[in-house]
Formats: sequence, C-alpha cells, structure tokens
Amino acid sequence: MSESKSGELKIRSVKVKGNTATLTLSDEQKIELSVDSCMEFHLYEGKELKEKEWKNILSLLRQDECYRAGIRMLSRDSYSSYQLKKKLLAKGHEIATVRQVITRLQKAKLLDDERFAHNYAEDIGELRLLGSRRIQADLRQKGISDEILQTLTFSEEKEMEKAIRCAERFDKRYSLLPYGRRLNHIHRLLLQRGFTEEIANDASTSCTSGPNPEVEQAELEKQFEIANRKYAPKYAGYDLSRHIFAYLVRKGFGYEEVKSMLEDKQEWMSQH
Repeated sequence: MSESKSGELKIRSVKVKGNTATLTLSDEQKIELSVDSCMEFHLYEGKELKEKEWKNILSLLRQDECYRAGIRMLSRDSYSSYQLKKKLLAKGHEIATVRQVITRLQKAKLLDDERFAHNYAEDIGELRLLGSRRIQADLRQKGISDEILQTLTFSEEKEMEKAIRCAERFDKRYSLLPYGRRLNHIHRLLLQRGFTEEIANDASTSCTSGPNPEVEQAELEKQFEIANRKYAPKYAGYDLSRHIFAYLVRKGFGYEEVKSMLEDKQEWMSQH
C-alpha cells in the first residue's frame, strides 16, 4: 500500500468481480475495495485522487482488510463483539479501525451480542450441561452486558433435567468412590457447573447410586491403612482411634460403618 504523493495518482481501470472492485492506479499499484466503498467514495476509471481522498482510501483499505478478517473469523465460529475486538487487535489491526469494523458488522447484523448470548445459553449450555449461574458468568467474561443477560430465561424444569443428566455421568465416572464421598463430590461438581444449591442437592441425591458393599469395604480398608500410617507414629490408644475415625468420616464413610470397623480393629491396633 503505497503512500503516493497527492496529484500523482489517477485511477487507470476498475474491474468488478462479485462485491470486490480491483483498482489499477497510474503508478501500477492495484488495490481491492468493496463495491460499496467504491460507490461511497465515487471512485471511477479516470478519476484523479486528491491527497485527502487518497488518505481516506488508505484508511478504507485498512478497514476493509480488518473487515474481511472479521468475516473470516465469524464464518468459522461465533463471537461476541468483545471477543472479536480482542482477536482483531491481536492480529495487529489499529484500535480505531477495529471499532469501525465492529460497528459495521453490527449494522450488517453479522455481529449481535443478544443473539450470541441466547445461542450460547441454549446451545452451549445444553451441549456442556451448564447451569444458569455458569452460563451467565461465562457470558460476562465474553463481554456480554448485564442488560442483555437480564433477557435470558432459565426454566427450573430444564435446569433440573440438565443437572440430572450431569449427575448420572458423574456417578458412573466416580463409581469406585465410597457412597458418601461420591455423593459430596457430585454435589460439588454440579455447583461448579453453575447449578443452584437446591438443584445440585436434589440431582446429586436422586442420581447417586447406593453403596456397593464390596467396593465400600475395600476402600474403607485402604483408607484405614493410610490413616493408620499417618497417625500411628504420633498417637496411640484412644487418641489414635479418634484421629483415624475423623479421617475416615472426612473421606465420606458413614458413622456406623467407621465405628464398626474401628471396633473390629481395636485388638489389631493395640498390637501394631
């Protein structure tokens, strides 16, 4: 893109293909502009370009280049205005040019933050099984305004349906964990996914499968050994039992099953 002196440039030819016009100038350089831009600046074959016109064209060239980059990005993925602005700036485009392009894309309805927010809430929220709180937090990070967020609606029925599907997946994934620990883990993961406390509690309680006696006992034995190795060098007798008991309860085992095991282990513990 040459910064030629004013009065020395003349449009030698204009060739149009689709919505792109290729201008050949008197100094042999060729530039491409949108047909709309050519019409806006009244560019035609034989026209001499004054200094101000040439500077405007250079600015428009930068804008068109940025605009095409924005179109390419939007053709591959969906972005909010804030996200697209960051990406275009990262590509090296000037802030003033990027602002003009964002406005241009918005006017052309190619960039619509409200549409983006609703699509994200419905499509991404469903695909990733996200709750309303996580969806809203994600959208805020993407630059969506509170005014737009207030237009989103989340039915309790839909939220519960997503939470149940999510809880069922987690229950299978962590099936080897003790029941109590698995229940607490699923509940915590649902909260991280953005579901409310009430929905997370209902979904985790209803979807966590009951304890498997063999798995529970094997894990209890394993955790007992770990606790004993941890506390036996420091404690003995009642103090040792108390620390092991607290450790196993924190790991999600039930009060009664821990109590029963420790009673069975009393003689063993006194000999080790």
